[in-house]
Amino acid sequence: MSFFRKLRAKRHWPKVTIDLSKPVHRLKLTLALVTVLIVAIGVLVGGIKGYDYTESSEFCGTTCHVMDPQYIRYEQSPHANVDCAQCHIGPGASFFVRSKIDGLRQVYATIFDTYSRPIKSPVQNLRPARETCETCHSPTNFKDNIVKTIQHYDDDAANTPIQTTLILKMGGSQESTGLIQGIHWHVSSEVYYIAADEQRQSMLWVGVRQADGTLKEFFSRDLIGMNQTDFLEQAQVDGKVRLMDCIDCHNRTAHNIPYPGQAVDQAIANGLISRNIPNIRARAVTLLGASYGSLDEANSAFDALAEEYSTNFSGKVASNPALSLVNAQLVAEAIETLKQLYVEDTFPEMRTDWVTNPNNEKHTPSLGCFRCHNDSFVSINSSDNQRDTISADCNLCHTVPITGRGSELLIEAPVIVGAAPASHDNYSWTITHRSTTEAQKQNCNQCHGQNFCNNGVCHNLSHPPDMLFTHAEEYKKTGEQVCYTCHQNITCVRCHPSGVIKNP
Repeated sequence: MSFFRKLRAKRHWPKVTIDLSKPVHRLKLTLALVTVLIVAIGVLVGGIKGYDYTESSEFCGTTCHVMDPQYIRYEQSPHANVDCAQCHIGPGASFFVRSKIDGLRQVYATIFDTYSRPIKSPVQNLRPARETCETCHSPTNFKDNIVKTIQHYDDDAANTPIQTTLILKMGGSQESTGLIQGIHWHVSSEVYYIAADEQRQSMLWVGVRQADGTLKEFFSRDLIGMNQTDFLEQAQVDGKVRLMDCIDCHNRTAHNIPYPGQAVDQAIANGLISRNIPNIRARAVTLLGASYGSLDEANSAFDALAEEYSTNFSGKVASNPALSLVNAQLVAEAIETLKQLYVEDTFPEMRTDWVTNPNNEKHTPSLGCFRCHNDSFVSINSSDNQRDTISADCNLCHTVPITGRGSELLIEAPVIVGAAPASHDNYSWTITHRSTTEAQKQNCNQCHGQNFCNNGVCHNLSHPPDMLFTHAEEYKKTGEQVCYTCHQNITCVRCHPSGVIKNP
């Protein structure tokens, strides 16, 4: 006697008999099968819908309030129509299961409030870009150059417009010729690196695969004098040697937080903040970049702008009440825009802003490209002699920026093709070219054109011939606000390896 028969006899359960010759039994069996089928279909459909929902961006961004910064910035990104899971999980069952297991840890952290603030970017767990990004993008294909125009505004009373135009040398690889060049050379070639931190903002070692198959290595100057071979072998054992891909530059492509100057410039360009408000660019950047304890505190600071402009500028427009009314309305609109920008760009509860989320796509205000492209990396030959460094020339990835101010916005921006003269390869050429003779200048015009030198970013600044020796005094007067317009700190370490001593 089976276990179930014994149990039925012990519990005195009635004996179940199905006789399909009886219409009643056939009806009951049919109803039972239909019920099971309906339940099975419901479970199946519900499971599919549940799976789809857990893979959706709404689930990732709205289910947990801790993801507000990521979701708000995602909705305003060029990838807003791409679901989070397509990049963070990608195709394949193994990564799906792995993500769900990791999700249990995240649920626990959310329930018991043990998650980090800010939420750290999961760069270690991301799949290689070749398995995600490159299902849509193909950086290995050669791309044409792109003309890039950047609109920003000065911090003067008139909020003078400044327009910078440059040509991005996108490049890539050409299979027919074997040519690899431009910005996308980095992912069309084999470039390896070792980072010193989890967010990959500080580099220790860079390796570039050469045409003959050898690996050219660049070590941080901090590693000179130590056993580089042991360091590299240990890094390989620890899995810290990474092959460069799209994410190493495009790390904020879906979650970029603009820095205050960028956000305000865009708002002025879009007409959300009026240029007719004196000094509004400088005041807006200062207020938007300040640290506040809460949203109410930030809003109070923004609201104070109305009183500030009413007090400081009322006398200048008292003779024209209509103008006073217009300015008051413009200031009110600017205040509302600043409040909106603050909500979209700064998240005090999660301690998240543009500083905690550096963007590596450019080299300002974060180091970005200059994490590797600087003179702190040197290659060492077999005799322990330093050979060369990773280039940080201004025109390596783009042309020299052409900048115009105010009424001088329309100036010539030549498209230069072909190889540059050998003299231009020297970093000091931007300084020494002033000594060219009139006869030599005729050669310059063959590429640059007659009006190329009408470039406010260079020639509106006064650099005396002995600037190399006197710039310290100028720096004391103007500080980084002026010098860093072009140079940034990475230029200073060429001669000042220990960094620049800030003004007292």
